[in-house]
Amino acid sequence: MKRMLIIALAVILTGCSNNKSMIIDYGKNDTQEIQKVNPAVGYQELEQAILCCDSLSELSYSLISNPGKFDFVITSQNEAFNFTSGKSFVKGIALPTSDSAIKISISSPIVSSVFVPTILILDAQYKPLRLYGEESITYDSGSLLNVDRLFADIELPAVFEDGRHAKYLLILTTESAMQGKTILALPDASAAEIGREDLIYKLHNNKPLAHTATGIVRLAFDYRPSSKLFAKEIVIKKPISSEKAQSIVPVQKAAESVSAEEVINNAIQPESEAMFIALIEQAVEDGDYKKALRFVVEAERAGSSKARDALFDAANKQQK
Repeated sequence: MKRMLIIALAVILTGCSNNKSMIIDYGKNDTQEIQKVNPAVGYQELEQAILCCDSLSELSYSLISNPGKFDFVITSQNEAFNFTSGKSFVKGIALPTSDSAIKISISSPIVSSVFVPTILILDAQYKPLRLYGEESITYDSGSLLNVDRLFADIELPAVFEDGRHAKYLLILTTESAMQGKTILALPDASAAEIGREDLIYKLHNNKPLAHTATGIVRLAFDYRPSSKLFAKEIVIKKPISSEKAQSIVPVQKAAESVSAEEVINNAIQPESEAMFIALIEQAVEDGDYKKALRFVVEAERAGSSKARDALFDAANKQQK
């Protein structure tokens, strides 16, 4: 009977995503530090920021060269650009060359403020190709490990209907988004099981959280790298000075991959993984396989590579 149960669990888990490049979790370890800035400060910094340029082609672009998840910090250190939707700090990304569609998961963690991202896709001539805003990137309430966030899954086809290709991606926010507020949903009742009730409840107090001009956005890229990869020249501008935007001359450099200083590729923390394994083992010992399975799914969403094996090991021990 127990052997049959283990087989059933294996079948169920096979259907769960184990693609680590698509895992979305809390984000950078210092997210709370970055997003604790009073929204009013961010607005003021944005208002005082000097526009970097007049053309989207003059923005700086960092190249994504491998599938994976990356955290992008949007602060006053970023370039400021005047979009039709309003002035915003912006991060430019040169998309990888792929033989197929590029799947992107977008996640903006909610801590003490809310950064509402808009994703603008550009073609090779820096012309707008597709826009993903508040209609696409929506509120996702917190789970056992994840905090509340704004989240979306998008897919960029290898070739769009009009024959154009997606070449660049911009992360920004809009004037209307910055004027809004968000009320968080009630937390997962299971939070108490892993000792997170204090962290969660202090945010879920029915008090609207202000939107901000700065924050963090995680992008998880899943794609098949092109078999014909070659170096590309992208525009990388010198640090912004007090000169007028039109006097800045872009400097052509070889394509640069996103550096560790700009982006941090996070995995689950060892103590969090150990905590989930302990919860899985206890649930199996109690005969509550439904709870054990739920912990496995949550652990894998957070980046664990050991949770599934822990479930099978615990189940095997119960047979003996």
